[in-house]
Amino acid sequence: LFRYSALTFNGHRIHYDRPYATDTEGYPGLVVHGPLIATLLLDALRRNNPKANVASFSFRAVSPLFDINPFAVCGRPDAENKSIHLWARDADGYLTMDARACYSTP
Repeated sequence: LFRYSALTFNGHRIHYDRPYATDTEGYPGLVVHGPLIATLLLDALRRNNPKANVASFSFRAVSPLFDINPFAVCGRPDAENKSIHLWARDADGYLTMDARACYSTP
């Protein structure tokens, strides 16, 4: 998370300073960057459909995700295989991010 913070010029300590995130802000752990989760969702699309040319992507953070537990990235393509609903959920199965991508394949 520290390196992603540096890469994206995001200096907020909740992403890399555990004592600050837990003691000062009261979070149970480090907060995983929303854009990192979005990147992982797009990566899941690309890994499962390497020929996909993504035309659009939108995402919405629903609730925070913390580094102390595993999480899952999931997706379900539409019937025409031109768009996909993507989401991330925490270890308890709660939705943390909701996304949609439209794509074409050669």
